[in-house]
Amino acid sequence: MKKIILILFFIIVVLNFTFLTYDSLCWYPVSSGTTRCLNDIFFVNANTGWAGGDSVLLKTTNGGLNWVSQSLPVQIKIRSLYFLNENTGYIAGDRSNTYESYIYILKTNNSGNSWNIINYFHPTIFCSAYSNDVYAFNENSILKTYAEYLSYTSSGAILQSTDGGLNFNFVLNSGVMKGLSFINSQTGWTTSESGAASPISGVYKIYKTTNQGNNWFVTLTDSHPTSGPVNSRGIQFLNSSTGYALGYYIKPILFKTINGGTNWSTDSLDNHNSKTMYFADANTGWIGGYTSTGGSNISKTTNGGLNWIKQNIGGTEIINKIFFINSYTGWAVGYYGAILRTLNGGVTTVKNISGEVPNEFSLEQNYPNPFNSMTNVKFKMLNAGNAVIKVFDISGKEVVTLVNEYLRSGTYETTFDASTLTGGIYFYRLQTENYTATKKLILLK
Repeated sequence: MKKIILILFFIIVVLNFTFLTYDSLCWYPVSSGTTRCLNDIFFVNANTGWAGGDSVLLKTTNGGLNWVSQSLPVQIKIRSLYFLNENTGYIAGDRSNTYESYIYILKTNNSGNSWNIINYFHPTIFCSAYSNDVYAFNENSILKTYAEYLSYTSSGAILQSTDGGLNFNFVLNSGVMKGLSFINSQTGWTTSESGAASPISGVYKIYKTTNQGNNWFVTLTDSHPTSGPVNSRGIQFLNSSTGYALGYYIKPILFKTINGGTNWSTDSLDNHNSKTMYFADANTGWIGGYTSTGGSNISKTTNGGLNWIKQNIGGTEIINKIFFINSYTGWAVGYYGAILRTLNGGVTTVKNISGEVPNEFSLEQNYPNPFNSMTNVKFKMLNAGNAVIKVFDISGKEVVTLVNEYLRSGTYETTFDASTLTGGIYFYRLQTENYTATKKLILLK
């Protein structure tokens, strides 16, 4: 009998711990319906997006809560996705057999319901070739990058099309070409890496264009005379001045410029093995990949990469790509069909009071009330789902969002800091999929 009681006690503790751990997640997993590796993700707005990977393409129309599979005319490894709008999009991918590889560009004009092969070619025979990135200025002007590897040598190029993808011309041959980042229709940057086997050496470069990719010039050269080059893992510019490039050389390296690429600073990212990055603005960004010690594989900075804080993703999924639609709403994809979603930028403002399932949804009266500057709001979630708490002034104008994130069943509390608001009557509202409640609070100043 004592053994049974101990076993039951242990089960209850484990279950409670599981719920409490999940409730504190900054990112939460959603079902993709596949176990295949996902390599890229792209959203055109907060609801509509696509995720692609190893012979799999998925689409969502509800912010990533549910995903449906879309058919492809050829089975390829999707490396890059880019959409001009909800209807028109492009895929860069590749497939290989024993002796040769094929590079593909696919296009849709109907939101992914059907895809057409608009271009494909195979580089040098007996080599392995990979698509890396695709970018479209409009339906006529398209850029793509690729790489090929033969024995101990590597090469690649940027190819440009001005006729909607029917024909591509080489505009830059400078080793393995990787990411593309543009801030407008003319100005953009890319990365390359090249190496030699005898003697071993490597060069990493960042290029810039000011005429839509017709011509490129070098803004950074990073040479390693006795070893291989920095492995490029992404580049992103936020404006004409601030840009970041992620690489790997012994350990991950973050390159940063604040003058359009004229000068670059570098910083090693200890305890990270990063495969991807995404910045929502010049200061706020995320890196993802995997860690050798386990634990979280997504970290966030709010000071332009000076410091990085690990975020709770509830597992050890290897992250291949991160994408944000704004500073709060983002997604990450990775191995074994993993898709993660956040609605708070990966930082929770909600404290979990209890993991016990309540009898009903509820929104309690804030306390203290009336209050001066700070007050607490407690609420209960009957079912798991997205919870939104907003505060409105007496005219009905929204003044702040206190909570906007996915929560499990349980009781929660958040703090409202009204120090910047004028005194008066305000209203706060809890909204979930199946429940809405509004209460009044009084701010004294």
